[in-house]
Amino acid sequence: MRMLVALAALVVGCGYHLTGAGPALPEGAHTVAVQTFSNQTREYGLEVHLRRALEDEFRRWGTLGVVEKGDADLVLSGSIRHFRIAPVAFSATDEAVQYQGVIRVSIRLVERATGRVIQENKLLQEAQDFGAVSGVVIASSPHFQRGTIDARDLAHLTNVQIGDARRRAALSDLIDIVAHDIYLQSTEGF
Repeated sequence: MRMLVALAALVVGCGYHLTGAGPALPEGAHTVAVQTFSNQTREYGLEVHLRRALEDEFRRWGTLGVVEKGDADLVLSGSIRHFRIAPVAFSATDEAVQYQGVIRVSIRLVERATGRVIQENKLLQEAQDFGAVSGVVIASSPHFQRGTIDARDLAHLTNVQIGDARRRAALSDLIDIVAHDIYLQSTEGF
């Protein structure tokens, strides 16, 4: 019996809670404004894609309503500090066959009425790998299937065309991943 009571106390005291109900959010917070992040990279439009992905993430989970800054309880802002795509695997002839996209952002969640910082992370990083030639693209992978290339067309495309399409798909995946991480940090504090 004592073991059962100890186990129950451990589970209750472990801090487990439902998504979006974490201690990071002030009690009266019901809405958030997602500001366009500053873009310190050379990748044009990255900030627009990230803002849309963040707004979609908050709407998907429904923890906070997305509103304009003047109507918001919380304001989420940040900076896209780094974006890079670099080759990480090569063929026997030194042709790049696999690339990795890396994005680094900083975020800040502020209570609008008081100016109190609720959550801040100066370095959040995510990475996404993608194949860039037909021989290393796995057409049955979920990442490939969400893209715009039909598997039947792979044999007819140049490696440049495949690489460009896979780059765009990897960038989209990377934005979605970082948006989900920002959402979790904003609502859960981790």
